[in-house]
Amino acid sequence: MSKLNRNMKQLKWIYAVIFFAGAFVLTACGGRGSDDALLRELDQCIIARANFYVPREQQIDSLRLLLKDSLSHYNRFEIYGRLLETYRSYNLDSQQYYTEARLEMAETSFEKQVSLLNYSEVLMRSGMYHETLVYMDSALLIPLDPVLNHYYNHLRRTLFGLMDDFAVTEREHRIYHSITQQYRLELMKIHAAGSFLHELVRADYLYEEQLYDSALYVLEAYESTHHVEGKPFEEPAFAFTRAQIYKKMGCIDQAKHYLIIASLNDLRSSVREYVALRELAVLLCNEGDSERAYKYMFCAEQDAMTGGERGRSIEISTVYPVIKDAHMHYVHRRQVGMIIFFVLVCLIAVLSLVFLLYIHKKHRQLKMLNNRLAQSNEELRKSNHIKSVYVRRFMKMSTIEDFDDAFLELFPDFVMQVQSLLLPEAELRIKPKERLNTDLRVMALIYLGITDSKQIAEILHYSLPTIYNSRTRMRNLAKENRDSFEDKVAIL
Repeated sequence: MSKLNRNMKQLKWIYAVIFFAGAFVLTACGGRGSDDALLRELDQCIIARANFYVPREQQIDSLRLLLKDSLSHYNRFEIYGRLLETYRSYNLDSQQYYTEARLEMAETSFEKQVSLLNYSEVLMRSGMYHETLVYMDSALLIPLDPVLNHYYNHLRRTLFGLMDDFAVTEREHRIYHSITQQYRLELMKIHAAGSFLHELVRADYLYEEQLYDSALYVLEAYESTHHVEGKPFEEPAFAFTRAQIYKKMGCIDQAKHYLIIASLNDLRSSVREYVALRELAVLLCNEGDSERAYKYMFCAEQDAMTGGERGRSIEISTVYPVIKDAHMHYVHRRQVGMIIFFVLVCLIAVLSLVFLLYIHKKHRQLKMLNNRLAQSNEELRKSNHIKSVYVRRFMKMSTIEDFDDAFLELFPDFVMQVQSLLLPEAELRIKPKERLNTDLRVMALIYLGITDSKQIAEILHYSLPTIYNSRTRMRNLAKENRDSFEDKVAIL
């Protein structure tokens, strides 16, 4: 049984090693960030993003119905404008369709200018920057209507900002960056100081000047007096600007936090132009969370293609292969990890089976030993019974002198062996005409396996108290433990 216990302990150590190895494999294949709750919420929004499109589709259907019932030029021009606004950042092809329809029906100078600017925006979002400048310049053949001043400067700022992003030489970068900053200054003049758009452009301007602390101060000052959380345009705009600032400052955790907030707002606003989600995917990839990075970038790419955002598709194509490669590497590592884990599980199963078979075998052996022991005990019991019967018969047919002679003939060293178990001063005295005394005869019967005092008294024809006294006397003379004295006599 001790050997079995050792084997069980060894198996427990094997299980422990396998368990911790498996845990290490699974840990190595996974990861977690500091914004787990928000990331899980973002994961759910991506899965359910089709639900966010329903209100926008319903609004589009309502406008189309109005368009069928509207006959006046003014109403149709207005509805076209609302339709292209609804399709903005949702479906560029549909936005282009209604922009072209609006451009064709434009009659007044204002209608022509706003339609040309609308068309310039579509061209810009399609990546046709030269054509965008041509159409924007054509809108200025007559003085620009003051109402369109913000829209015009916003488009110019966005256009030169994109050209700055894609500049291939340092000289072009400096030129486009300077022009973009000039238009930011123009926009700050247009919007009232302290207004949301003024403070947003101001923070953007300071950010481009690398005055990151000042840019953050502008945003925080506005947020301290205006509640932007939950507002569909203000919250994502501020969150994205904050993320850009924090990223430049090297505060990646804060940048990631605000990119998540901006991405959540984009998805819930049912747009298909995910700048924040794309940048969040890059950060996550750099952190090692390639699974989420790939999922987010794939979402951004698919929705950009669905929405016809060709410019965004080009931007995505520059980083998507890197994230895809990282994801494939992650998938490979995870597959290897799962294979290792599967092998470990199989190993545990095999070891468990071997252990169960081993236990079953030992159980059978133990059962056989128990059966043999029971059989031996039964044989011993019968043997003792037979021995007792024959000793009784022998004693009835003979005298004690005959028992002594017969016993000592069989076990000639018995007296000397018993003497060795006693104290040195305890000498066994035997009468001259006897070979054993009463105490030795009692010990002789115990040696023969008859331990019951009543049986001993009957065999030797002594009284029961005599037997008790004899056994007590011999135990008291024992050299070692008196309680085990008779056990030692029995195995002499």
